[in-house]
Amino acid sequence: MSVERPDEKQRRVLGRVDRSAFVGRADELLRIVQHAETPESAGLLLLLAPTAGVSELLRQAYDELFNRRGNVIPIYFSLQREAKTAVSTAIEFLNTFLTQYLAFRRNEPALSLTSPTLHELLDLAPPADYDWIAQLVQSFNRERFNDDDESLIRWCLSSPQRIPAKHGRLCAMIDVVERVSLPAERLALTDEIIRAFSHADVSYVLAGLRRQLLRTAYSLQCEIDETEVIRVEALSEAEAGLLVEQLAQRHRVQVSAEVRDLLVQQFECSPFLISSFVQSAREFGVSLTSYLACERLYVDEIMGGRLGRYFAGVLEEIVPDQTMRQSLIRELFESSTAPEEQPRFEAWKRTLKIETEALERILRGLHTQEFISWDGNSIQTDKAPIAWKDFLRARYRLEVAKESRALVVADTITDALKRAPRTMARYYRREAAIGLRQSLARFDSQLIPSVLLDYDRFRDVYKGLPPAEIGNLLDADTDLVRLPQVVHVASCASFNPSTLTMCDEERSVVAHAFGEGKYTEANQTVWLAAEIDSKLEVELDLTKSWFESLMDVAKQSGFDGVQIWLIAREGFKPEACEFLARHRAYGSSRQQFELLSSRLGEGAEGAKDANAVHEFEMVVPMGADNELIVVHAVEEIARRLNFRPEAINQIKHAVVEAFINASEHSLSAERKIYQRFRAEDDKLVITISSRGIVPMTVEARNGEMIAPPDEEVLGNRRGLGLNLIRTLMDEVEFERVDDGTSLRMTKYLRP
Repeated sequence: MSVERPDEKQRRVLGRVDRSAFVGRADELLRIVQHAETPESAGLLLLLAPTAGVSELLRQAYDELFNRRGNVIPIYFSLQREAKTAVSTAIEFLNTFLTQYLAFRRNEPALSLTSPTLHELLDLAPPADYDWIAQLVQSFNRERFNDDDESLIRWCLSSPQRIPAKHGRLCAMIDVVERVSLPAERLALTDEIIRAFSHADVSYVLAGLRRQLLRTAYSLQCEIDETEVIRVEALSEAEAGLLVEQLAQRHRVQVSAEVRDLLVQQFECSPFLISSFVQSAREFGVSLTSYLACERLYVDEIMGGRLGRYFAGVLEEIVPDQTMRQSLIRELFESSTAPEEQPRFEAWKRTLKIETEALERILRGLHTQEFISWDGNSIQTDKAPIAWKDFLRARYRLEVAKESRALVVADTITDALKRAPRTMARYYRREAAIGLRQSLARFDSQLIPSVLLDYDRFRDVYKGLPPAEIGNLLDADTDLVRLPQVVHVASCASFNPSTLTMCDEERSVVAHAFGEGKYTEANQTVWLAAEIDSKLEVELDLTKSWFESLMDVAKQSGFDGVQIWLIAREGFKPEACEFLARHRAYGSSRQQFELLSSRLGEGAEGAKDANAVHEFEMVVPMGADNELIVVHAVEEIARRLNFRPEAINQIKHAVVEAFINASEHSLSAERKIYQRFRAEDDKLVITISSRGIVPMTVEARNGEMIAPPDEEVLGNRRGLGLNLIRTLMDEVEFERVDDGTSLRMTKYLRP
C-alpha cells in the first residue's frame, strides 16, 4: 500500500467541491462516517426530500473514508435517471465496486474516476488481491451467459461480499433516488439493492426519497427496526444563504444580499433548486443583483430552463401519455387554486377517466416527489414547492387554457416581482417572531412567578427596572404558578386555516397539555397562544378580537379546558388587562415572555439572550468628512458597552485612521466604505472594508505589477498607518480579498 502523503487528508476524490466549500450536512456527514467505522453497524437509510440534495453528501463521506486510510473500504454508486436496463446497471455496479476497491487498495484516487474493463482491473490488482478478483471475473463470465437476468443482477449486487475479511470492511453507499425497473418482470432494481444489502454482512448506506425508501424497505420486510435512519431535510436558512454565496463565488456570478435572501425563501432552502438556478445565471451571464434580474431568469427557468426541464422530466416519467398528462395538469392546477376543497380519489378517477391501478400509480409517483400528499383517499396539493406551483400554473395556461406564451411570460414575471417583497416581508416578520412554538414545547410542569402571565401587575411593579433588579425580584417572588406539561404543539392554522388572515403561521399556536403531571381527562388542557403585532399597548377592541378568534378555533376544534394567552410587545391597556382577567386569560408583554422563556432552560430557541452578540453595519461614501458619521456611531456603541473614555478615544482615532486610508488608497469604482461593528460581552470588533483593487507598483527586478506591503497600503502622507492603529487597538488583522481590502480591529473591555 502506498505511503501516506502530507496532504492526503484533504484530497478531493469523488467530491465535486472542497470540504471547506461543502455547506451544511456536517452532522449527517459525521454520522455516516461513524456508521461506516462502527464494526457492528449494519444498514443506514438516508431519507430525503426530493430536492434536498444528497449525492454530494455521499461523495464527501466517500472522500473522508478514502483519505482516512483505515480499515473501512468505501464504495459509492449512484443510479442515474438515464434509461438503462437493470442488467446493465447491475454490471456497472460490479465495475464501479472493483474500480473503487482497487483505487483504495492502491491509494490512487484518480483510479476511482476511470472506467476500466474487468480484465484491465485484473491487471491492476495487487498480488494480495489477484486470486480472489480473478475468481470473481471468471464467475461473472459464467453468470452473464446463463440467460437469467434476475440471477445475474443479484450476483452483481452481492459481489462486494466476496472481499476477503482480512483486507478490510466494506461500506457501500448507494444513491437509489432514481429507480430503474426490469422491462419484463417489472422488478425494481431498488428493491433488489435493498434486499441484497440488508441480508449481507457488510455496512451499507442507502439514500433515497423518504416516501419511497421506507415504503420499499417495509414491503420487503427488511430488518427496519435495526436499521439506523437519518432524515435529510432542506438546509437551514443560514446554510442556504451561505450556499448561494459560495455557488455565486464559484461560478463568478454577482449576487446581492437582497437577492441571496430571496433565493433562499423562493427555493425554500433546497440545495438542488438553488444550485440549478445559480448555474443558469452563470450560463447566461446574468448578474443576480436585483429582484428584476432574478425573477426574469427565474421565469426563463420555469418556462423551459433547467428547472422547467427537471419538473417536466419528472412529470413525463410519472405520466408518459401526453393527453393524460394534460388532464392531470388541469386537475393539479385547479386543486391548487382551491386548497380548502381537497379532491378525493374517486372524483379524480371519474374526471380523468382512468382505471384504479393506473391512477394509484400516478398518485404514488406525485406523492413520492412531494408534489401532492395522498393518504389513499384525499389529495392535498397546497404543500408543494413554490417553483413547482409556478411551473404547473405556466403549463396549465399554455397547454390547457391555450393562452399566448408572451402573455404567460409577462404575467409570470410581474406576479413573481409582486410576490418577492411579500415573501421577504413575511421572512422578516418570522425572524422577528418571539418563538411561541419553541417556548410552549418546553412547558414541563415548571413553577414560575405568576406575574409573568399578568401584565397589569408586572407594569405596576417591574416595568422600567434594571434587568438585574427584575431578576432578583422574580427570584424572591413567592406567588408562583405551575405550568402544564405540553405534549404537542402546532400552529393554529393547522386546526383552522382562517387564522392566517390575522397573523403569520408561527405567531399563533395550539398546545395540548396536562396539568399536575396527571394524564387524566380532568387534567387535560389546551393552551391557545398568540403574538399580537403592535408597537404600543394593545387596546381593548383588538384584545377582544384576538380572544374571540382563539376561542372560535377552540370551539370549532372541540377543545375543552382552554387557556388563552396573548403576548404583545408593549403589553396591554388597563381596560384590556381587566377584560383578560375577567375571562381568566393571560396577557404578557414581550419582556415578560422573554423572562419566562429564560426560566424554562438555557439555549431555548425562543428565548432572547440579553447577552447575545449584536452587530451593526454602515455603508458610507468616501470623502466629505464622512468618517465623522462613523465616529459618532462607534462612540455610541462603545458607550453602551461601558468602555472607559480613554478607550473610546482610542477606538475613535483608529476608526478615523482606517477610514481615511481606505478612502485614499482603494481604487474603488463605487467609492464606498463598509463598516461592521460587532458588540460582544467583553470586546468590540470593528471591520472596515472597501471594494476595488489595491494600487499596484512595479517590481524593479522583473517588471511585474505587485501590490505594495500592508504598511504601505495603510500608510499615508502624514506618516500614520498600520503601526499607529496597532498601538490604539488590542488586535489588528489586515486581509486582501478578491475585490478589495478588509481591516479588522478588536478592542477588549477591561475592568
